[in-house]
Amino acid sequence: MEATQDNRQRPIGGSVGLVFAGLWSVLGALAMRGIVQLFVFAAGPLLSALLVARLWRVHGRGGDTGMFRRRAYLLAVILEVAALYAVAFLLPRFGLSAYFIPAVGLVVGLHFIGLWRATGYARFLWIAGCMSAVSIMSMALPASAFAFVTNLRNAVCGLGNAIVLWIFAGRSIQLESVMHLVHRETSVGRDL
Repeated sequence: MEATQDNRQRPIGGSVGLVFAGLWSVLGALAMRGIVQLFVFAAGPLLSALLVARLWRVHGRGGDTGMFRRRAYLLAVILEVAALYAVAFLLPRFGLSAYFIPAVGLVVGLHFIGLWRATGYARFLWIAGCMSAVSIMSMALPASAFAFVTNLRNAVCGLGNAIVLWIFAGRSIQLESVMHLVHRETSVGRDL
């Protein structure tokens, strides 16, 4: 029986997205207080770590997609960094520092358009749309505090963007698991 070659690609991009999901959850946690803050502060990065481990288990340690070397990706990251600097510089000048986290979320969300251009994967457009929508909607919320939340705007933006990234990573894990099973079944069928 011939050994089948594993052509799956390393999930570096997905892992990066999940690390950032954990960071977004920490930003959400920083806008909370008490036991809820401690729970979210611990649970968010833990969930990201578990999903990264699952992602690598499902995807394996195959080849590189080359996405990080593509011109569209590099341009998206350069524009993202420039926009983040502009946000950090301009918002305080206009007295809008309270909108910093949602503005960062909008910039980060829009950078996924560049990932779509680099890969052709429509899921990046969905991530761009969802993160942008969460960030824009959170801008409409008051920064006021109540119960366990010290800043509603930042809590919703941080946790909302983390949830978007977790959902799309989960979909990626689910789809890859199905594709791997189909590949394995067709390989077994050929060996018989």
